[in-house]
Amino acid sequence: MTQETVTLLCSGASLGAYVPGLLLARQFSAKGFDTDVQVLENCLLAEKRDKLLKTKFAFHRNFSIARMAQKLVGDITPSLDPETVSKLLAGWQQQQRRRFVVIYGFWMPIIAQYLRQADCPGDLAIDLCHMDAITSTSWNGVETFASRFRHIWFFDWAGQSLPYRLAVTDEEPVPYAGRSGRFLIHGGGWGIGTYQSKIPELAGQGIPLDVTVYEQQDLEKLWPGNRYFMIDPAWKAWERDESGHHQFPPFGEVKGNAPVIFANNPAYPEVYPMIRQSQAIISKPGGSTLVDSLSAATPLILLEPYGEYERRNGELWEALGFAIAYAKWADTGYSTEVLRDLHVNLLNARTQTQNYVEVYDDATHHYG
Repeated sequence: MTQETVTLLCSGASLGAYVPGLLLARQFSAKGFDTDVQVLENCLLAEKRDKLLKTKFAFHRNFSIARMAQKLVGDITPSLDPETVSKLLAGWQQQQRRRFVVIYGFWMPIIAQYLRQADCPGDLAIDLCHMDAITSTSWNGVETFASRFRHIWFFDWAGQSLPYRLAVTDEEPVPYAGRSGRFLIHGGGWGIGTYQSKIPELAGQGIPLDVTVYEQQDLEKLWPGNRYFMIDPAWKAWERDESGHHQFPPFGEVKGNAPVIFANNPAYPEVYPMIRQSQAIISKPGGSTLVDSLSAATPLILLEPYGEYERRNGELWEALGFAIAYAKWADTGYSTEVLRDLHVNLLNARTQTQNYVEVYDDATHHYG
C-alpha cells in the first residue's frame, strides 16, 4: 500500500466545496493514501475570514442579497495572507507533494504559485473536481487548461451525463417502499433559497417534513408533524477539532426548549441517514445535494436555484429523470408514485456510473 499523500483543497464557504473534500479524504485513506484536507479560509487574511459568519447569516435571511453578491465575486488573491500561503507551499515542497484534488477553484492561484517554484516536483497529478454541472463561480477567471490538470466532472450538463459519482457511504439505497414517508427540506449549507416559504403549504397538505434550520429565529413558527434539525450556528468549517481534523457539520434535533445536542459522525454528515430514509429532498439543486441524491437514490424536488450553475444542476437532474420541479410536483397532487419512478432512475444510474475514488489510478496517475 502506498503512503503517498493526496492533498484535498476545499472551502468552508460552501458545504458543496467542503463535504466532498472530507468524503474523498476518508475514501482515499481507505485506498491506502495519506490525506491532507486544506480549507481555503485558513489562507485568508484574518479580517476577511472573520466576516464569513456574518455573510452567511445575511445570505440566509435574504436570498436576493445572496444572489446579488454571487455576481460580484472576483479575484480572491488580494484576500490571501501571503505569509500563510508561503508556509503552506514550503511544507508542500519539503514533502514533495505530487497529488492534489482541487474542489474549489479559488485554490488555483496557490496551485499556480506552487507550480512556479523551482523545486516543485515535476511528476504531478492534479485533479480539478467540479461539483456542479457547469463551471461554477470559484472556477471563473482561473487558468485550468494546462495539460498537467485533469478535469473531473461528477455532473456534466454539456454531455447530459454523470462521468463519475461520489459515494457518501458504501451502503445500498433503502428500498423506496421501506422509507420513512417523510421529506427532507433545506436550503443547503447556508440555508439560502425559498425553502422556508414552502413549509406552510406542505404542512397544509399533511406532508411530514424534516426541516433544517440555521438560527434561533427560524424556530419562531413550528408546524405540527414536522421535525426540526439544526447545524450548529457557531461552527466554523475552517477550524479543526481536538485531534487536528476537519469535521462534518455538527448537527442535532431541536426538541422543544431543550438545548440542541450537536453530534458529528467522523465518516459522513449526520443528515445522511435521514436522506437515505426520505421520500425526497426538497431543496435548491446545489452540488452537494446532487451527491446526496445519487448516493442514496433519493429524488430531488427542485426549488429556485442559486445562480446559473445551480440552474443547470437542476435542469440536468430533471433531464436525467432524477428530479421534478416543485410546481410540477404540486400539480400532480404531491404524488409519491412520480417520485418512486425518479428513485428507480437514480438506482439504475448509480450502477452505471463509475466511482471516482475506485478508478483513481495509484500507479500511473500523473499528468505533468
